[in-house]
Amino acid sequence: MIWAWWTAILVVVAGGMAYSVWPSVRTRVFHKGVLYRGSAQLNAVALTFDDGPDPHYTPQLLDALKFAGIPATFFVIAEKALNHPEIVERMLAEGHDVAIHGYRHWFVPVLPPRASIRQVKAASQALTHRFGTHPILYRPTWGAHNLAVEWSGVLQDTQLVTWSVMVGDWRVTPAAELLTRIRRKWHPGAILVLHDSDETWGAQRGAPNEVIQLIPMLALAVRQQGWEFQLLKSWLQKTSNEGPQIQ
Repeated sequence: MIWAWWTAILVVVAGGMAYSVWPSVRTRVFHKGVLYRGSAQLNAVALTFDDGPDPHYTPQLLDALKFAGIPATFFVIAEKALNHPEIVERMLAEGHDVAIHGYRHWFVPVLPPRASIRQVKAASQALTHRFGTHPILYRPTWGAHNLAVEWSGVLQDTQLVTWSVMVGDWRVTPAAELLTRIRRKWHPGAILVLHDSDETWGAQRGAPNEVIQLIPMLALAVRQQGWEFQLLKSWLQKTSNEGPQIQ
């Protein structure tokens, strides 16, 4: 009898691991089925932002990006986007791309299948309906998803995205230190993730102020390296032999 209980427990644990943990291990550790970096032949980096739009920080960030001449990809929370449509409209008008980060900032691996799928589907529909743009990139909140998202077909027309450079900018860190961390990790084809909101769990108040200060420094450093900034979605359209690093 006791063995039957242990077997049942092991089956439940294994099932939970397969549903909640393995999909993220597959993408974050083994980089399977995900765009996490671009070709080294690109001589370019992709600048991306998560968790916005934020009515306080994002407009200032857009000012900095405009002054520096940097196109960026914003992985937005759809509920926030609907609450602050003027910011998203400005993103699009100024040549940035708007992508999916989720409908709300929930931890997808622990969500049941229906709620997990809604995080992607409802966000995509809301952004398409409100802003007339069809987002083709999805970065899950905290970079983690589950089996329901993979198997549901909700990603059929959407590319799963993570990153190759993350520097802990959600904690208040001087802009110069953020740049130092980036330079330690950067490479041609880097996907750099930063954050334009301090409202999510784990973020420190005021941290995006340093990200805003970072932008002109980052622009200069990247161009001195002989690289340029490109929109992430353009890498899906590359036709070189190596192409995007999608495995």
